[in-house]
Amino acid sequence: MHIGVGLERNYRVGYTRYPDVLIVTDSGNSTIRMIEANIMREFPQLKFQNIIALREYEQLESIDEDFIITTVRLTEKNKPIVKIAPFPTPYQLEQIGRLAMIDRTKSYILERFFDEKYFMIVKRKMTQRALFKCVCKKLETDGYVTKNFYFSLIEREFIVSTLLGGGIALPHALGLLANKTVVVTILAPQGIEWNKEKKETANVIFLLAISKAEYEEAMAIYDLFVTFLREKATKRLLNSKNFHDFQMIAKDSLGRSV
Repeated sequence: MHIGVGLERNYRVGYTRYPDVLIVTDSGNSTIRMIEANIMREFPQLKFQNIIALREYEQLESIDEDFIITTVRLTEKNKPIVKIAPFPTPYQLEQIGRLAMIDRTKSYILERFFDEKYFMIVKRKMTQRALFKCVCKKLETDGYVTKNFYFSLIEREFIVSTLLGGGIALPHALGLLANKTVVVTILAPQGIEWNKEKKETANVIFLLAISKAEYEEAMAIYDLFVTFLREKATKRLLNSKNFHDFQMIAKDSLGRSV
C-alpha cells in the first residue's frame, strides 16, 4: 500500500507489540530472578511488567498485562494463567510459548489509536471536501492538528487518490503533521463522493492523523487495513450501529486473519 510504503521508505521503521507478563509468586527474590532468567532465555520477547505477591493479586479487579505466570494457585480473572515450578518443565514452557507467540499488535493498535470520540456514521450524501472540513475542524478544536492539515489532505488526494478499493479509503496528510495520532473512522452507507469524474465513492473511511512521535507504533495501523481489504470487510463494517459494534467486527476480522 502506497501509504505504508511511503512511510517505511522515509523512516525505515516497523512496530511490533510484544507481550506484557505479570508474575505472581510468594517466593523469595533469588527464586524470582531464577524463574525470570529461565523464561527470558526461552522467550526474550516477553516484557515482565510487574512481580506481585498472591495477596496483591487477589485485590486486583482486573489485569492489564497480556497473561500471568505464577508459582502459586490463582483464581482466574480476565487474563490467561500459566502455573509453573521454579524450574519450569518442558510442558510448562510450551504453555508459555503458546501465549508468547500470539501477535497482539493489531488488536493493541485498534485500542490504541481508534477512539469512540472519533467514530462517525454519515447517513446523508456528502462530498469528500465537506467531510474533510467537518473532521478537520473537530481535530483542530481538540488539538490534534493545525489548519494546514486540511489543505495537506486535499493536496494528497490531488496527487493520488487514497481510495483503495472495496469502498475503503485512507485519507492522510503529506507527512507526519499531527500533534497526536488518531484514526477517525467514518462509515457512510450512502457513500462519500470521492472522485466525481470517475464516479467513485467511499463507504468506509479511515482518516489518519499521524504524529512524528508515534510513527513507529502507527506503522502497524496499515496491517489492520490490509486485513480489512483481504477480508472484504466493508459490508460487515457498515453494519456497525456504534463504536462497540465496529470494534467487535474489526477484532473478528483480525482474529480470522491470524
